[in-house]
This record gives sequence, C-alpha cells and structure tokens, in this order.
Amino acid sequence: MAEIQLGINNCFAIGRFPEPEEWLRVVKDELGLEHVQFSVDLLDPVIIDDEIIKEKCAYIRELAQAKGVSIDTVSTGEAAHKFNLLLQPDPGMRRCYLRWYEKLVRMGTLLGAEASGIYVGSLSQLDERDPQRKGFLIEVLLEEIVYLTFVARQSGQKYFLWEPMSLPRELPCTIDETKRMLDLVNKKSYLPVLLCLDVGHGYLRSSDPRDLDAYAWLRELAHLSPSIHIQQTDRKGSRHWPFTEEYNAQGVIVPEKVLEAIEKSGAKKTILVFEFFYSAHALSEESVIPSMKQSVEYWKEAIANFYGK
Repeated sequence: MAEIQLGINNCFAIGRFPEPEEWLRVVKDELGLEHVQFSVDLLDPVIIDDEIIKEKCAYIRELAQAKGVSIDTVSTGEAAHKFNLLLQPDPGMRRCYLRWYEKLVRMGTLLGAEASGIYVGSLSQLDERDPQRKGFLIEVLLEEIVYLTFVARQSGQKYFLWEPMSLPRELPCTIDETKRMLDLVNKKSYLPVLLCLDVGHGYLRSSDPRDLDAYAWLRELAHLSPSIHIQQTDRKGSRHWPFTEEYNAQGVIVPEKVLEAIEKSGAKKTILVFEFFYSAHALSEESVIPSMKQSVEYWKEAIANFYGK
C-alpha cells in the first residue's frame, strides 16, 4: 500500500499572496496541508539579487519550519513555461538559461527542498521538424540535466525532477519517450532523475491511446514520481481546475482511479500536489481559497474511503 500525502504548488499565491506569511497561512491554516512545492515565480533566482535570495530563502525556511510546513521541492513555475529554456536554439541564450536553472537548483537547497526541477524546455518549431537538429538538441538537453544533477548533489539534494509535458516540442510527452529519456539520462546522472507526473498532461494527438490516458501514465510511471501534480481537466487541455462540484461535473479526473493506478504502479510513497492556476484578472478573488478548500476535502475523503481509514 502506497503512502499518499497531499501537498500544493504555491503558484496559487502569485500576485495574490506574495508574502510568505500569507501563503503559508493559507497552506496550513486554511487548507490544512503540510507539504509545499515552491514555485520560483514567487522568487526568481536570477531577477532577484543573490543577497536578497539568500535572505528571503532563510526567512521562508524559518517561517515554514515554525508553521510545520515542509517545502519538499522547488519548481520552475509558470513564467518559465513560456520560454525554450534548455532547448533554446541559440547556444548563447541556452547557456544563460542553464545558468538560470543552476541558480534555481541552488535556491532549492536554501529553502530546504530535497529536489528541484520540473519543466526543462521546448524545441522551436524549426528544430522539432528537423530530425538532425532535434537529435542534437536532445543530446544537449540530457547533458544539461546531468550537469544539473551534479549541481544538485553538490548542494545536498536527493534527486532531480523532470515533468513530462503535452507537445512533441516539449520533451518528453509520451510514455515510451519518457521511459527512454529517463533511462538515458540516469545512465550518466550524479543523482536519480525522477518524474513529476501531471494527470492533465500527455500527448493528446498520439496514436498510442496510453498517452491520452492519465491512469496509464500513473500505472506505468507513478513508482518513479515522488510528486504528482493533480488538477481537474477535461482532457481537451491541461486546465488546472480545482476539484469543485462545477469542475468535477466537466472533468475526467476521478480520485479513486488515480489512487488505484498509483497502487498498480508499485509506488511506495508519493505526494499528490495540487497545481491550480488562477487568473489574476478573470476569477473572483473570493472564490480562490474556498475552491482550494473544497478540493482538499474532496481528496481527503476519497483517500480515506479508498484506503478504508
């Protein structure tokens, strides 16, 4: 039986709750959660000066410990997903993004996280359509990740996280490609490269039905995923909806099926990390915390029922 815990990516705080005291209050006092995946959108490792990074990380770590909240992992955040990052076609810019990522990893250690990572980058359309360029950049990407595992080991972390995505430009995006790339990188890595699966991801245009099935991803790979992003989605896109009555009526993610698939994978332990995207402009401010509360209670009840607790 897998040990299942609930956590949350604090991307919900972007813009609304930038103060560490406030988002930690929401996590612990409002939601009753004790695990956080930290989004660097709240503290960019390059834009913010090094001395302020050190001060803020020390402060956040102290506050979290006092609150009884564990910052388990650090994630690349939403903003980085707009960029090519480690697959940027220009080598000079790619080097800069690698430096950004290196600082992110080191910041993870300052926050007390056991791992960092998540999104690694995307190919340009030109590179994705050119087999020779694509092959070259995949080799480059794997070497970059190996380097980041070296940085992570030197910083005292335990593993590096890599999140499968939803497009052929965003590597990897199929189950078989994920297995292949994970095997290749772990042959050279200084620390284990593990996954952060997301129940809303998977290549929706794949000819293999497994790639469209969130539960297939979990059955085959959850044992390699110490963190799993959970969101409600209709499988027409990665919606990042909360698990409210409204969205559960539209969505296809069923907690019991998620838990059953995790058990079938042979996973021993994982944290189910809520990852909800709330627009700073289109959603009523009052609905953010209540929708997260409903989501937490929905999953707590499902876990209790599934495991007979």
